Parts: sequence; structure tokens; C-alpha cells
Amino acid sequence: MDYVFIKSQKKGCEHNGNIRARVRYGGKVYKISIGLMVTEHEWKKYKSLKYVSTAIMPSLGIKYAQFANILMQIKHKFEEDFVPSQASSVIHHIVYANIVSTNPSSAILQPPVIALRNSPFLTTYISGYIADLKSGTRTRQRRSTPVSTGYINNIAALLKNIEGYEVALNRKLLLDDVSIQFQRHFMAYLRDTGHKPNTISTRFGDLRTIMQVAYLERKTTGIDHQSPHFVPCKEEADEIFLKPEQIAQMTDLDLSSKEAIEDHIRRHRLMEKRKKPLPLMTHRFIRYLNYTRDIFIVGCLTGQRYSDYRRINKRMLESINGKPFIRLVQQKTGKQVYIPLDRRVMNILDRYEGSLPYVGATTFRHHLRLIGELLGWTHQAVFDTGSNHACHRFCDMLTTHTARRSFATNAYSAGIALASIIAVTGHSSERCFRTYIRLDTREKATMAAENFKDFIHT
Repeated sequence: MDYVFIKSQKKGCEHNGNIRARVRYGGKVYKISIGLMVTEHEWKKYKSLKYVSTAIMPSLGIKYAQFANILMQIKHKFEEDFVPSQASSVIHHIVYANIVSTNPSSAILQPPVIALRNSPFLTTYISGYIADLKSGTRTRQRRSTPVSTGYINNIAALLKNIEGYEVALNRKLLLDDVSIQFQRHFMAYLRDTGHKPNTISTRFGDLRTIMQVAYLERKTTGIDHQSPHFVPCKEEADEIFLKPEQIAQMTDLDLSSKEAIEDHIRRHRLMEKRKKPLPLMTHRFIRYLNYTRDIFIVGCLTGQRYSDYRRINKRMLESINGKPFIRLVQQKTGKQVYIPLDRRVMNILDRYEGSLPYVGATTFRHHLRLIGELLGWTHQAVFDTGSNHACHRFCDMLTTHTARRSFATNAYSAGIALASIIAVTGHSSERCFRTYIRLDTREKATMAAENFKDFIHT
């Protein structure tokens, strides 16, 4: 047997097509759809073996290796025992076992899911999907390990966005309502509600995964989610980072009293630049301003996410070959990392008797930007992206995640091996890590000159 690519005749989907298994049996040729639609480009890459196994097929949201494994299993099954009346059922079980089910052996014993006469509500299906993720009924694709808390949180955020969109529409959406027209309107809604392009891309990527599961479970007949245009492309984010000298400047900032803070305000003429009046300098406010600064510095020196660096404490300290480390299990991924202990982190922990104080996320963000103002970082942030993005003051672009980007960029600029940096930050790949590096043109040129010093004679 072999496979053939049948191009779609549907308007707007001319570059897509269905894959069909072509089997010669009993003097006849049977063509059975495997229920997966891919682009012609993806199919040519697969047929010519010019694909990377770990690369994602955008139309399906799975890796090329998974796609190849599905086709191989179907081929072996049909060559071993082919019954025309059962062919579609066999294909469904194999596809279901590889993409949806967490236990392929038990999935093969299950009968095919009968298509519902009425499409389920979209939010109801997603709620059930989240419940299955939390209970462990659904796990990672082709694994028995549970999905991360971060992924569940992303799906929950998607559900909340769709519920808000339904309120704006004043009606409930069905699974079959997820079309290209829905994609355009929902994208506009997310944009209007202040979501950034990369967040929107993540939402649609998660939605396509859910829709693909629903499609394979015969809960919907819609295939627009398989379009390569369903998930908008991500953009290079305009993100700042703090250089080592800026981290030192923040560390040395005097926030000990109302008088010290007012001195910074007068020195940088902040009252003339702020749109809102400065908060009252109460003892509690000053205390939390110091908390924010110290927690953020810990983040800049450890390279962790906000959910991780804010909970670092002395109980996490360990010694390996006489050298002190922080052993931390990352909340988002469950990955364990060892972080070389910086003495400045130790000094901060000593200041708070071993555990960092708690500051709410909203308070943290507001205080962090005020600290940037008190340091005089009110200049316009400049990026080398070539885009015409709106200009913002440097202090207004400080976020909880700036600490992680600062660590990654400063470590890379210092010439530390990528493998060593990734071992600390816990990034899943070098490609993911490189998105964190924020160097301007001059800094890149300086690094290039250092790398070429033994090659170019000056």
C-alpha cells in the first residue's frame, strides 16, 4: 500500500489536502481517508524526507516524527490484515492513540466515537478538557506524564477569553463555530482587549490543539483550525534588560526613608514627568518598595521566572563539591535546576532571615516601575527591530520578566557557554533561549569583534 495527497477543492484551502491510504486488495484499489489535512508543502517535505523529525507541522500542531509514525502504523496494520469494512475504524483508532489518547493499547480496544448530531458548546468542551488535564485523564502527547501547570493555566486563560468574547457576542459558541471567520473576529477582540501579539498567537495555538482533539474525537466536523493561517505568527517582542551596571545601580539605590526618596524625586524632576501624583510615603509603602527592589535583584541574579525567584529561600541552599547552589524546582515546567549562589542573593536572604517577603504581583509591577523612575530611567527605550512601535519610557517597560531576560543576556554577553546558561534558566532548547537575548547593534558588534580577534588582523 501507499499514500496519496488529494488537494482540497474548497475555496481558500487550495494549498491544503487530505491524505488517503491507497490499498490494493482482492483485485480492487481502496482509497481511505486518514482524517488529517496537511498543506501540499508539508506533504512534499515528508515524501522527500527533507523534514526535521522534531519540527512541528503547523497544519496539525504535531511533530513530523509523530505524523510519520502514524502513517507507518497504518501501513503495517493494513499489510498485516486488511478488511475493507473495518479500514476507517482501524485508521481512527491509530490516529486517536497517537494524538489524543494517553494509552494507545487501551485506545485500540475502544469503538470509534460516533459523531454527535448537535455540536457541543465550545466552552463546555474546553472546561471538560481542563478537568481531564487536571485529573490526569489526558496527559502529554504519547506520554504517560501529566501536563505542566503552566499549560493548564494557559488553557484556563483561553477559556476566560472565549467566555468574554461570548459575552460581547451575546451568544454561546459551538465547536463547529470555530472557523476562519471566527478566527478573524476573535483575534480582533483579543487585540482590542489589550492582548499582545505573542499572547494572541499562544491562545490560537492552544485552541488549535483543542480543536484537533475534538475533531479526532468526532465532536466537530470543522477543519478550518487545520489551516496554516489559523494561528497568527509571533513577533519579536520589544523587551528591555538591565545591564550589570544598572543592576548595581538599583542595588545601591537608597530607599531607606521618605527624605531619601524625595531627594531622588527632586534630582530627576519626576513630578514634571509623571502623569499621576506620587503615592504617599508611608512607612508601609517604603517597606514594600524595598521588598520589591530586593526580590527583583534576586531575579536578575538567578535567571528564574517571577513565580520561582520570589520564593527562593535558605532551605533551597545546597553545597556541591564545596560550592554553594540554590536547588529549585520550577513551577511552570517541574524541572529541577541548580543555580550558582551569588553573594548578593545571600546578603538579601540574610536581610530577611532566610525567606523573601511576599509582595502581590500588581503591587510589585507598580513599585518596580516607580523604582525605575527614582533611578532616572525615564529615557525612551530604543530597539533594533526596524519596526515603528510606539515609544515608551525605559522605566515603564520594566516587568517581572525583565529579571530573567537580564540574567540570560548578561550571562551570554559575558561569554558563558549556552549549555551552562540553559542549565540554570531551565529553557527547553537553545532556540527558546535565544529569544531571551536582548543585545543592541553596538553590543553585538563588540561581541563579534571579540570573537574575530584571532581571525582579523588590525
